[in-house]
Amino acid sequence: MKRFSRRSVLCASAALLWADRSAAQPDAGPTPQAGQRGDTIPAEVIGDPRVETFDLGPARAPWRIFVGRPRGSAPAGGYSVIFALDGNASFPLLWHAREALAPEAPVVIVGIGYPTPYRFDADRRYLDLTPLTPPGNFGGRRSDRATGGRKVFLDFIEGELSAEIVRRLPVDPARRSLFGHSLGGLFTLHALYERPHLFSGYIAADPSIWWNKGSILAEEARFRENLTAAPVPPIRLLMENSGGERRAASDPRSDAAFSGRLAAERLAGTGRIEVFYRVFPDETHPSMLGPAIADGLLFHLGHDFGAGTAERMPVAVRRHPGQ
Repeated sequence: MKRFSRRSVLCASAALLWADRSAAQPDAGPTPQAGQRGDTIPAEVIGDPRVETFDLGPARAPWRIFVGRPRGSAPAGGYSVIFALDGNASFPLLWHAREALAPEAPVVIVGIGYPTPYRFDADRRYLDLTPLTPPGNFGGRRSDRATGGRKVFLDFIEGELSAEIVRRLPVDPARRSLFGHSLGGLFTLHALYERPHLFSGYIAADPSIWWNKGSILAEEARFRENLTAAPVPPIRLLMENSGGERRAASDPRSDAAFSGRLAAERLAGTGRIEVFYRVFPDETHPSMLGPAIADGLLFHLGHDFGAGTAERMPVAVRRHPGQ
C-alpha cells in the first residue's frame, strides 16, 4: 500500500478545501456565503486536453458527463474508474485531487452532472437522487421539487453511461467506485443496497440518511438480511461525516437514529463488507466536500490516507489528519 506523507495530504486537502469553501450544497444547512447557493455559483471548467465533456441520455433531459483521462497508458486489465455524482461541482475537485495526490495513477475520473453552467442543478438532483418523497418528508426544505427518479438514474449509470465509458476507454469493470455527497451520499447507499454488484467501492460523504424520515434504513435492513442468504462480490465502503455544525434539536440531521457512524457499524457487523468510517470534526456539511473527495480518491486507489489508514469499523473513528 502506497503511503502519502502527512504534509502532502494536508496540502492537497487544504487546496481542495479552499477551492470549495465558497460553495454550498442546494440541500445543505447554513451556507458560508449569506444567501448564496451552489446552483448560483458558476462551475469551474477544467481546460485540459485530457478532459472530455459531452451530454448523454434523453434529449429532453440529458446528463452532462465529464471524463478525465489518466496521463499514462492503460494497464493490462484496463483503467480503474471513479464515478462522482453532482459532477459539475465534484469533477473539478476530483481532477485537482488526482493531479495533487496521484498524478500518474491509471484511474479515469467521471463526473455525472447536468447541462448547466452552475455547480449544481437543484431540481435535477432532487429528482435523480431521492426516492418518491411526500412533501412532509423533506426535512423542512422546499417541497415543491419532483422526487423519485433514482431508479431511472441508476439504470442510466449501469447501462448507457457505463457502456459509453467502455466505448471510449479501456477500463476494468471490477475496479469501479461511486462517490456521492449529501443527497448524493444517500443515492450511493441506495446503489450499494440495491445493486451491490455494480461497483467494488462506495464512498458516501455526509449521506442524507434522514431524508424521507430515514426510509433508506429499511433498504439497509433488507440488504443486511440478504447478505446472509446470497454471496456478494468483494465490496468496500467509506462512510464520512462532518462535525463542525451545531444543529437544532428539530433538525432531522441531529437525530442519532440517522447517524452515519451507526450505519457503518451495522454494515461492518455483517462481516461481508470492508467498512471504513471517518469524521471531519471541524468541517461543515458543505466544506467537507473537497477533503472527502481527496479521501475518496485515495480510498479508491487503495492508498493510505496519509496519517494512517482509516480504521475498519467498528474498531475506531478515524479523525481528519492533524486532529
